[in-house]
Amino acid sequence: MKTVNHYFFLLFLLLESSLVHAQANQIKNPILPGFNPDPCIVRVDKDYYIFTSTFEWFPGIPVYHSRDLINWEQIGHVLTRESQLNMRGTDDSDGIFAPSITYHKGTYYLFFTNVQNGINWPLKGYPNYLVTARDPRGPWSEPVLINTLGFDPYLFIDDNDRAYVVYRMFDHRPESKLESPGIGMHALDLKTLKPLGKPELIYSGWDEKNPNTEGPKMLKKDGYYYLFTAEGGTGYNHNESVARSKNISGPYERAPKIFYTTKDNPSSEVQKSGHGTVFSTPDGEWYTTHLGSRPLTTKGNCPLGRESFIQKVRWNADGWPELDNKTGMPEMYVPAPAGVKSSSNSGMNTSFVDQFDTDKLNMRFQALRESWNPSWLSLNKRKGQLALKGRRALGSRYDESLAAVRITSLQQTIETAVEFEPSDFRHVAGLVCYYNTQHFYSLGLTSGDDGKRQLVLAGADGGYQQLDLKTMTGNVKKVFMRASVNAEKLQFYYSTDGSQWNTIGNTLDFGKLSDDYARGFTGAMAGLFAQDIMYENTWAYFDYLKVK
Repeated sequence: MKTVNHYFFLLFLLLESSLVHAQANQIKNPILPGFNPDPCIVRVDKDYYIFTSTFEWFPGIPVYHSRDLINWEQIGHVLTRESQLNMRGTDDSDGIFAPSITYHKGTYYLFFTNVQNGINWPLKGYPNYLVTARDPRGPWSEPVLINTLGFDPYLFIDDNDRAYVVYRMFDHRPESKLESPGIGMHALDLKTLKPLGKPELIYSGWDEKNPNTEGPKMLKKDGYYYLFTAEGGTGYNHNESVARSKNISGPYERAPKIFYTTKDNPSSEVQKSGHGTVFSTPDGEWYTTHLGSRPLTTKGNCPLGRESFIQKVRWNADGWPELDNKTGMPEMYVPAPAGVKSSSNSGMNTSFVDQFDTDKLNMRFQALRESWNPSWLSLNKRKGQLALKGRRALGSRYDESLAAVRITSLQQTIETAVEFEPSDFRHVAGLVCYYNTQHFYSLGLTSGDDGKRQLVLAGADGGYQQLDLKTMTGNVKKVFMRASVNAEKLQFYYSTDGSQWNTIGNTLDFGKLSDDYARGFTGAMAGLFAQDIMYENTWAYFDYLKVK
């Protein structure tokens, strides 16, 4: 009897623990899963808005909204017009770096860099633009060029309405000891948006001998200007540091310890942490957003890319910010603000189905380097279908007909059905899992020289590879396709009726679609593509895209 009672007591404790965990008012990380790096947040009254980097993907800079820091919804993009953003020919992982948001007297000011090709980092193009809006949902203004001094610009507006731009600066001169000496600053006239005076170096970073200081954000509190910087690169040595000064131009005193990092804790589920924005709730609680990654293995590949996380912050007796957990290491579960309730299904909804039965594409979709254009993408050619005109091949930096969404989980399935009538092997349309021009896997419907339909499984790993080829029997015009992610494994499937599924090709290495393997800054995407590298006039029609 004693043994039985002991068993039920343990069972009760386990159930109680599960219920407490499910009911606890917690924020579950990442708050924005998948490719959502460099999160910059602003609070206006009770509303929170986060903006993240998009690099070569269009539209630029998604906007996410929340009222509780737990549940997030995408409400639009900032750069939605070609007049705002033209990235044709942009290299992989160039384009839109680290947008930053500032709110002042009814206006949202958003800074971004459109990084362009160059000989080396100091001599890349860094046009820094400012756009404004009265509502984060838009419309956003045409960009105003502010400077080309470096990347990661942030607009700080002081109590006296004086405005300053802080950014990562570069020095290309051969005699310079450091190609990136640290954080620069110059004043800005908010009325004319013209720079005032000359740029100056205000902070060299935590490690003066080997500075890699970027992502500056500035906060004024209790008479101090706090300068937050991302350091150590954006990989496994990434960290967030803080310094302060009574004078905005410095000198800046470094905090006694790094604000937060996981670089010395390889077993942590959250890695590469840094590049954050510190903010307060209406009730005076403090938090920070930051980017982070979830590796497949210890210090391994992170195909979901750099994601958006949040941590609770406290201010210690010496006036320095530190993580509320006092460990300096970001966590997967964080206390929610007082009065905010969470549940087991709290968080961002990452599953969806688009049946293409409206005249607008779901805002989760992204194209490469150019805006949506009815000359190659249409929701009106056939009712209830997305039409893509075949253009350049996958791997081009120009005119790719691709509509993709973020892969947000290591257990995820992406499915579609395509109707296509290829007449040449140069005509291919189907489903792709994509990282960049040199790293992707695709399943396409095409034609053999004998006119028979074929399914071709292909990929790029520094070079094009045909991984499998299957000739279809009968007059197949419509094929169902599926890509299934299971941790490091990626498997493609096909069906002719939508119910009986067959594998094609071997299990693929999903980890290769990552920053770590491909040496980039984005994340794995999945989407629909069509190519016609013959006359660019063949259309493919997709019934739906399902992500679950």
